[in-house]
Amino acid sequence: MKKVYFTVDIEPIVSKRSFNPTILTNVMLGSIYIAQELQARNQKATFFVSLSPKTPGLSFTEYTGYIRTLLTSLKPFNNIRLEPHLHVQGIPMPFNTDNDFFSGYNNEQATQLLHWAKKEFEQLGIETAAFRPGGFKLSGGYYDALKTAGYKYSSILNPQKPDISFVTGHFEPAKVEQQSNGITEYPVTGIEVKSIKGTREVINLSPDFFTIDSVKDYLHKMDYININFHSFSVFSNRFARENHNEQLWNNIKYLLLEKPANSLCKKAGIELINKNTLFRKEFIRWIDFLEENKFTTYFIGE
Repeated sequence: MKKVYFTVDIEPIVSKRSFNPTILTNVMLGSIYIAQELQARNQKATFFVSLSPKTPGLSFTEYTGYIRTLLTSLKPFNNIRLEPHLHVQGIPMPFNTDNDFFSGYNNEQATQLLHWAKKEFEQLGIETAAFRPGGFKLSGGYYDALKTAGYKYSSILNPQKPDISFVTGHFEPAKVEQQSNGITEYPVTGIEVKSIKGTREVINLSPDFFTIDSVKDYLHKMDYININFHSFSVFSNRFARENHNEQLWNNIKYLLLEKPANSLCKKAGIELINKNTLFRKEFIRWIDFLEENKFTTYFIGE
């Protein structure tokens, strides 16, 4: 039986070329839009919500306030499951949290962070069972820490073993696997590409990077699929990396017009909303494809 998982990382975008760590546009509005569009198509998704703003340019207290409002707003959606996504920078801990990546902390620290994240959700009446580390980067003893902190499931990207290679044509889909201490891993589907940067790398199967037309033949062949998307891809334009339609024009317009405009508006305390990003339009094509082809989506853990 074909099992399709749609997972969404809820976070601001802080990558250098596309840096735009706005909260309302990239986190709040994008998340609610995604939930509504999936609901309209009777599709489920697991939202992995970053509990850190990922950058010293944002106030942790302000960011946390918005995240709690967002979690409360998303709770009524029965097609959405909410789980923690730990970028770490700025999280109040008894140890230094300057390193944003979860992999930068030892097993004891990782366990404390996982307990803290679970408590943040529980205070809002949300039970947690799954986890995704920031940047998909694992700490030593990762699965042991998850078990100790009371988690059951994980969802990471394995850059060493792509499911699909656009470089060699190799095709070997991954599947759900049991890890140490009984944690079940639901790997994000990975595609190896020769990227726009000129290097071979494995990136996640996503409307962020690929048109549905470029991957749909593979999706029909696979029994396990884990698609990943980002809340910041809806209403904020950014640099497009792989095979999007009108990619060159998008990148010229973004670098010469939108990025300078974002920078000016940020200084004035204004957040720009772009309702016509190519990422939002491609997201709609992807979920229309799932609906039209009667692909059933599941929560991580189902």
